[in-house]
Amino acid sequence: MKTFINGLSLILPTALVLYLLIWILKMTEHFFGDMILLVLPKEYYITGLGFVAGIAIVFFVGLLLKLWIVQKIRDFFEALIDKTPLINTLYGAVKDFFNFFSNLKNKENNIVVLVDTHWMDSKIMGFITSEDLKRFDFLDMEEPVVVYFQLSYQIGGYSLFIPKKNITPINMKTEEALGFIMTAGISSSKKGESK
Repeated sequence: MKTFINGLSLILPTALVLYLLIWILKMTEHFFGDMILLVLPKEYYITGLGFVAGIAIVFFVGLLLKLWIVQKIRDFFEALIDKTPLINTLYGAVKDFFNFFSNLKNKENNIVVLVDTHWMDSKIMGFITSEDLKRFDFLDMEEPVVVYFQLSYQIGGYSLFIPKKNITPINMKTEEALGFIMTAGISSSKKGESK
């Protein structure tokens, strides 16, 4: 039985990752492939062109965003989105989520912290996301910071205002801490076993 479970523990995660990658490839190929077929005759189309075009367009947009005029156009559209109810909330949440995780590598190591939870005599791991809280002067707290707590095996999390005296920075890379939290500590224990 243990051999079967060991095999399953390798096959299931691998199958899920492969399924997700194939789904992304198919969606990208289908979306951009249809766009290419608007200008290119079907007999000249090669499977995979849609995916290559998708990567090229994303890269090209990234390059364009370095230009001042394109940044101004983006700012104009974002200002319009900000004035649109519901869409602004969704757009802002998705953008902030991706910005947070894409900037993890650039953040200092001291953003990973342990927060005291006195009522349970325990600690919870999180990430300091903001220390400049001048607009929250009304908070009845001594040196508050915003700490983001990622939920295990989920995309979401939550943020809390916490006094600095209740947090302890730990010497852990943000990516390592995120992997630890996302897998509820399982990934860390497996690394320990392999060593």
